[in-house]
Amino acid sequence: MFIIALAQTSAAPSGADLYLTYIIYILFIASFAFAFLPGLNQRAQMWFLLRDVESRLVVLEKYAKDARENTEKLLKEKGVSDPKPLTERLAELFTIEPVGVEPTDIINRMRLLYRTTEDKIVDLIQRSIPNVDTITRSKIEMSAEVTNALNMFYKVVRHYMLTAKKLNNYLLLYQLQMIVPILVKQAEAYLKAQKVFEKGIPVGDAIGPLVASRLLMNADNKRTVSKDTIAGDVMFEGRKLIVVKAEGPKATVGTPGEAVAKVIEEQEGKVKRIVTVDAMLRLEGEETGTVAEGTGVAMGDPGPEKIEIERVAAKYTIPIDAVVIKMGLDEAITAMRKEVYNAAEKALDLVREIIKERTNEGDTVVLVGVGNTGGVAQ
Repeated sequence: MFIIALAQTSAAPSGADLYLTYIIYILFIASFAFAFLPGLNQRAQMWFLLRDVESRLVVLEKYAKDARENTEKLLKEKGVSDPKPLTERLAELFTIEPVGVEPTDIINRMRLLYRTTEDKIVDLIQRSIPNVDTITRSKIEMSAEVTNALNMFYKVVRHYMLTAKKLNNYLLLYQLQMIVPILVKQAEAYLKAQKVFEKGIPVGDAIGPLVASRLLMNADNKRTVSKDTIAGDVMFEGRKLIVVKAEGPKATVGTPGEAVAKVIEEQEGKVKRIVTVDAMLRLEGEETGTVAEGTGVAMGDPGPEKIEIERVAAKYTIPIDAVVIKMGLDEAITAMRKEVYNAAEKALDLVREIIKERTNEGDTVVLVGVGNTGGVAQ
């Protein structure tokens, strides 16, 4: 009635008035259609949701493509004439999780699968570059891991978007729309991390090895105790510290769990305390570089390495302390920030305090610097 009355108010409407009247008619019809025609409102929602998700998917596709190109460039610089097939193979590499229904010996099975994947990547690189040194090889490995991760980000988001489109499932699109911005932010951090690792610059996650390296500089009897992992002996306030970290400056996290278990068995279990130092993801609102103390193994490991420490500690009833340095995900995998670097000395002071308070002269303590030690020597 409002529209009819509006149309009748002018016996001879001008061109502008007539144009406005047509617009009002169209809006009225559109609102009627959205309100009463079944499915039209849902289709409109689907269209807007698809446009939003597709725009984010384009960004993920670009990141995945850039990561591939970076890996190809690195391989070509190191002498691979045609790096594209190798890059593609590394980008599509995957590991199938072991059977979890039957948990018996799942850790050993998990360790076998992960080590097999690592060995496979190393073998592929060495076949293409026979004389590659360990530091360069580790850079290529990290570049390949980033390429693989970004490729998976893109493919998974694309899969769910196309599935939602195929089934006309706008609820699935709603969920995807909510999570995609988080994935895009993570993907951007991964791409930045790839360039950092290629340059051999320490990342935020190297804070644990950095703390350990400050003690290892004056250590005696430095030795390799497990794959890509070293240990050294240091005296502190009458206590013997056995310091463990991944072997730098190549980009690797080593095998700290296996190393700690071996070191403690060598001491016949006569270890007073285990102290682990690692980076920890901060909560929003917490300051980067905050140092905190806890109990347990500070280690972002899927299982095999972490449980090695827990098992040997339980076997000999050795308390485990955790010292963490808090940071965001992007800060953990990109170039180490000043706040994180400055926190290394604070973390080391806390470690010293823990050792003095909870051990006596003549005791043996195992200190583990956990994290990717790229750019951090010993």
